[in-house]
Amino acid sequence: MKIKLWPDLVNWPLEASVLGDVITINGEDIDLSGIPDGFRLPGSAVGNKFFVDTEFVERIGKKLHFTLRLPVHWDSPEEYRNPSEPITIDVRSGPVKFPDTSPVVILAAELPEIREGQENGGLEQA
Repeated sequence: MKIKLWPDLVNWPLEASVLGDVITINGEDIDLSGIPDGFRLPGSAVGNKFFVDTEFVERIGKKLHFTLRLPVHWDSPEEYRNPSEPITIDVRSGPVKFPDTSPVVILAAELPEIREGQENGGLEQA
């Protein structure tokens, strides 16, 4: 399967695995074996919220091609929120390894301890 990813600002968990022409998304089996070579159907016909309604599910040769929504956050890495080229994953069998779209964590600098009763936070004039 060739899966194109469509970044979408949603708060949905996404786990998937592939076995033959069946993709399991968050525990729901979606059997795409009925799509013959050279045919396609709209993503909306699949009936799963992760399939992009306006994109097609199609078989080219023996490989299925389709587009799934990739959940991102407002503070996910820029390359996943707004990729310059579509992100495509080629999956033969097993778990689908989606990019880690977790928000970027920036560690705060450690601030000095301020004790009660200290003027100016304990700073001294030079």
